[in-house]
Amino acid sequence: MTKTPAAELARVKREFPVWTIRPVEPGKGTGFTAQRRAAAGPRSIYAPTLAALEARLLELELRHERHGR
Repeated sequence: MTKTPAAELARVKREFPVWTIRPVEPGKGTGFTAQRRAAAGPRSIYAPTLAALEARLLELELRHERHGR
């Protein structure tokens, strides 16, 4: 089964439903951003690749679970 970039983006969006994940706007560089609203205010993350963004989101999720928040 071939994994297309669009399929990978859709998969990551399903894995992290509380985040709005999208590619950087054309003409503004490359990479991906993830944003979400939180009680402490909005949060935004940038990564140069979708794989790097997924790793950062996973790290945040694990840290969140460890601290019971």
